[in-house]
Amino acid sequence: MKIVKFLFLAFLVNQTVAQEQVQYKIIADEPRKINNFSCNIDLAQMDFGVSNFDGASFNIGVWGHGMFKQKLGVDYTFRYGWLTFGKFSDKTLKNHLNIQLGGFFIFNQRTKFGSNKVILKSTDGGVTSDGRRITVTTFINVPSGKWKYKAVRGGIYLNRSILSTQTAGGDVASNYYIFGAYGGICFGSTRRIFIQTDKYGERGVVSHLRVCLDALITPINNVPSAVIASGVGKISTSPIGARLLVQALPTLQRKDRKKKYKTAMTAEVEVGYRMVDGIYFAGTLSIPISRSIKFLRGEEEDQTIKRTTE
Repeated sequence: MKIVKFLFLAFLVNQTVAQEQVQYKIIADEPRKINNFSCNIDLAQMDFGVSNFDGASFNIGVWGHGMFKQKLGVDYTFRYGWLTFGKFSDKTLKNHLNIQLGGFFIFNQRTKFGSNKVILKSTDGGVTSDGRRITVTTFINVPSGKWKYKAVRGGIYLNRSILSTQTAGGDVASNYYIFGAYGGICFGSTRRIFIQTDKYGERGVVSHLRVCLDALITPINNVPSAVIASGVGKISTSPIGARLLVQALPTLQRKDRKKKYKTAMTAEVEVGYRMVDGIYFAGTLSIPISRSIKFLRGEEEDQTIKRTTE
């Protein structure tokens, strides 16, 4: 639990928010006009299993998606460990490796109209009496649309890492792999709203968030037979697992980010239960490459809902 608390505090940002009355007009409200391809580059993705410290790793790799006419698509992940903790005890062992390749089908979608928060400015609010630094964020709620969808998904899943087992001669570290499939349901939400204000110029918010609930079924493995037979320590020997996966997919192309917005990272967070590792945590901040490829677009992606509000 100490590690979990540390990670939570590391990502915690103290903020105060204030809504401001400003004059504005909506330039574009087009929630379905999102980039249909992404490739996100990892430099230090973290993967940590509670029951398998030797398998913990920091990884380089890529992950992303492609979407065809907002009906179906592909997901992919490839990561390789540049630091796997078990290699400290045996340099001959292979590093962590994770490969996922699958697809998804959108079976339900709708455009929901409500309000979206548009950030106008963020300023340093100083330090409080207890030593916390405060960021003051000024925003406005803008009536606009949000595209929501549900998709079923599935694919192949391979995970290789390092495991230490107890023998008569002491602890022995060795490589293992688990192979099988993942499958579940995904909930997506997108926004794309731009406004022109009288005080702050052009502002906007563009986002594509996905929350996936997957089963992990990995019956093929080479986990040491002694571990399978006895369930050594807290090592999980069940081939049935599950995970919660949250992805903030990139939405702006590089030229747009440089022109109007600061270059932003994209994120992926994963928590679940899988063979050998038991409960595990994974997370990354990635360098995004994102495109809207013409032949992948659907008709509704090019429809723009425009309004003017004074």
